[in-house]
Amino acid sequence: MTPLVLVLCLSQAPLSTPPAPIPGEGPPEAVSPGPEPTEVKLFAQFVDRHLLAVGASGTGMEVRQRERVFRIQDDDFETAFTLVPEALALARVAHDDFVLASRLQIVGLSVVSAALVATVVATLVRTLILPLLVASLIGSGIGLVLSLVALPFALSAQTKFFSAIGTYNHGLLELRPPANPLGGGLTLALP
Repeated sequence: MTPLVLVLCLSQAPLSTPPAPIPGEGPPEAVSPGPEPTEVKLFAQFVDRHLLAVGASGTGMEVRQRERVFRIQDDDFETAFTLVPEALALARVAHDDFVLASRLQIVGLSVVSAALVATVVATLVRTLILPLLVASLIGSGIGLVLSLVALPFALSAQTKFFSAIGTYNHGLLELRPPANPLGGGLTLALP
């Protein structure tokens, strides 16, 4: 048994020894970066002002742009994406799909609630039990169908929401900031 353990330990050892360090030679010196050009600083400030971050709260999906918050259900949601046209189109679709899904879910849940009320009334009024139960069954079916129809729109809104944010942030890094004078003076736009 001892020879087997010895063979296993020796088979795990490296076959060669690492080279010894050469005296006087150390790790390479780190190159200190020079001062950043003004354009880089301006572009970093531009990106910092316009970059979007995803946020989630009890009120729904939202994006943050510095101190501003844009919620997907709000009418001004698309204004966060105005700098990148592709992202703006995705944001419009996400907003429209979210609003449609919300409306379908509200209508579906209202119909299901009305069907539940019809069921409760049917237990209290014995003379109308059969028509109220049939109406309750039909209402529950309609409400379920409306809620199921809303599901693809809700999933599409979520997918387009995250795609719009990714497209916007990626496109923002490819944009060039507008001319911003550092001090006073007159800046003329050239054709």
